Amino acid sequence: MIIDKIAINENNHKIHEYYYNSAREGMFDLFSNMLVEGLVNTLFMPGYIGWSPKEGSGIFDPIDKIEGISIEYYKMTSDLTIDFKDLLHRIQKLNNGKFAVLVVNYFGFVDPYIKDIVDIIRQYSGWIITDNAHGFFTYQYTVDNYSDATFFSLHKMFPFKCGGSLILKNKQLIDYKYRGSKISDTQYNPWKYDVRNIARIRLENYVILEAIIVKENNAEYLTPLKTNIMEGNIPQTFPIRINKGNRDRIYELMNQAGYGVVSLYHTLIEPLRCSEYQASLNLSKSIMNLPVHQDADKDKYQDMVNLLVRHCRLTSK
Repeated sequence: MIIDKIAINENNHKIHEYYYNSAREGMFDLFSNMLVEGLVNTLFMPGYIGWSPKEGSGIFDPIDKIEGISIEYYKMTSDLTIDFKDLLHRIQKLNNGKFAVLVVNYFGFVDPYIKDIVDIIRQYSGWIITDNAHGFFTYQYTVDNYSDATFFSLHKMFPFKCGGSLILKNKQLIDYKYRGSKISDTQYNPWKYDVRNIARIRLENYVILEAIIVKENNAEYLTPLKTNIMEGNIPQTFPIRINKGNRDRIYELMNQAGYGVVSLYHTLIEPLRCSEYQASLNLSKSIMNLPVHQDADKDKYQDMVNLLVRHCRLTSK
């Protein structure tokens, strides 16, 4: 047949996905394989990576455990956009080494200049690995996914105690030995849920919360980190900057009042605590993330914002 009546190729567009207890386990497995197979010797990582005394660093720790891989940190701007010129300079400085660039879709937002960034990485024969720990839903609805591989933190998106997964998109990566299991074999299978409806609710909650924040005209105290949402982006949280007030104290007061806010990331890993990454350091001291998940009660958003502004006022005195 020149063209068959129906699709018969079982391997055409087949998803190669592995389940792990966490995204960091999948990340370790991927880069370990890439190093052993001689695909990379240098990894470019974003200059905004968090750390906590209880959990360590989900991005840094798995890479730090891999012997033989060199790490370079590229700069991020104040709104967590990749500093294109800095990344390009570092890639050129490498002088055609075997490298991969880890692109993090912070809070579910794809970098607005991702196509230009990808073109440069491809030009220098680099690998593109996407950290979608916050971007499970964004991955499903973004039109263009440029990565050679991507991983997810399922427990951050669904009511799971644990869970992460790795998807291999580049055919060159699929034949290596991975420690992950079939995602259909685990109880933490995201496809048990109405993914489309959850994505709709998260985006709807974000838009409602944004309208309240903008309407209240409280820019003196807080402002959204992102000013627009690209088509297909499904937020993990609503990131804001605390412009006036004690962020850490506000965090405590909001949680005590029953509003589950977080700060991603309030403390950066040691290599980034220097003036070279000042924009990231400044952001880490002011960022706060508001809930937009599928269980959030949008009717409580106005009260949450009012209380947030009140705490900003009180803690700024």
